[in-house]
Amino acid sequence: MKEQTIFPREEKAEVLFQKILNDHWACEKLQETFCNCLFCNDDLDAGISPAEFSLALFNAYTNRDLSAFLMGICQNTLFDLLRNSFLIPYRFDADGKQNPVIMTDENGQLLPAYKGTDHEKEYRHFHEVYKNLGNQKNIYFAQAYRYSHEYQSDYMDVEQKILEKNMGVLLIRELPDTVKEKETEAEVYSAVWDLMIELEKNLPMAYVFYGQDSLVENNNRYDEIGIFLPNSIFLKNLERHVAKAEEIIYGEK
Repeated sequence: MKEQTIFPREEKAEVLFQKILNDHWACEKLQETFCNCLFCNDDLDAGISPAEFSLALFNAYTNRDLSAFLMGICQNTLFDLLRNSFLIPYRFDADGKQNPVIMTDENGQLLPAYKGTDHEKEYRHFHEVYKNLGNQKNIYFAQAYRYSHEYQSDYMDVEQKILEKNMGVLLIRELPDTVKEKETEAEVYSAVWDLMIELEKNLPMAYVFYGQDSLVENNNRYDEIGIFLPNSIFLKNLERHVAKAEEIIYGEK
């Protein structure tokens, strides 16, 4: 039977997987995320029928497509589960969707499109902290969201499914040199593993974003990393959290 893999396999993912397997905390996070997303979870309204489950299982075996099976039972691909366990970064503007949405300019001023909105109160708090930061470069008031994927039709079209949106502070920095030479997305995830784990253990629930050639400075393009600190978690003592993120990014003590 001809293979019809819906989700392309990530190349050279073995090193990343081994790093996760070597970290008990990471394995617990991954298992917890999977169990929370599983279709038989009592908190989940939508389920799949026994026939749909069986079909997803058999198709996964036939096509060697684990992500398609995971989509069938928990509406997450394998890499969705890793992202939503905060074990690998989100891509900037993945699937052609703007994420994160930057709401301030390079001087910390609210962009005209967002003035007079419900977010102004949170922005004022951001600006009070922003004014006192020693390094204000590439720090923004922003909105970001976590997502998985879901099937949208009988034709198995796959779309993003937004899990939650948050307002917060976004720090954008150039990626370390050790990451730049990596070829595949899985290799990049592996290269930033230590940085991500350090961030998550010190700033739990911070979003990490990654982009190739997306940071432009002096007409040069660089790979970039973004650290998004949701206000719902980090609004209190925001200045200290921003300083901690900077410390981790640059390996300072």
